[in-house]
Amino acid sequence: MEFEQILRLVETVSESGLTEFDYEEGNLKIHLGKKPPEILQTGEKVNLLSGEEVSEEIKSCSDISRKTETETSEKASEGTPMVSPIVGVFYAAPGPEAEPFVRVGDRVEVGQVIGIVEAMKLMNEIQSDVSGIVTKICVEDGEGVEYGQPLMYIQE
Repeated sequence: MEFEQILRLVETVSESGLTEFDYEEGNLKIHLGKKPPEILQTGEKVNLLSGEEVSEEIKSCSDISRKTETETSEKASEGTPMVSPIVGVFYAAPGPEAEPFVRVGDRVEVGQVIGIVEAMKLMNEIQSDVSGIVTKICVEDGEGVEYGQPLMYIQE
């Protein structure tokens, strides 16, 4: 089973109503599980959250579900968003003591590594889709990222 297939499987199970899923093929065994939602008891006040709480700072940079004029003008002023292709942890540098791949103001070329997203213990290099100047970096080193979340903006 390819890595991309595993990611699609995880996404599909996450979006479904399933709470557990087992898959076995040859010597590959996958067990996926998620915590079922809590059941409310009469008179009990419960705060339900789906997934982890997200800080306001991340929300302001990553709310890509809105397709508004603001987003269009933001793209024009800040550049093209470089988004995370997977859910994982973003790393701005190749190692803890190393210099970051890019900083605001740096010029990047198509195919240049701009960061790493770790998913399921695999390090995935994120490459720039465009040439230009980095105008904004939206995530901190070591921060969790979602699929499609802008990591940075590059002005062509």
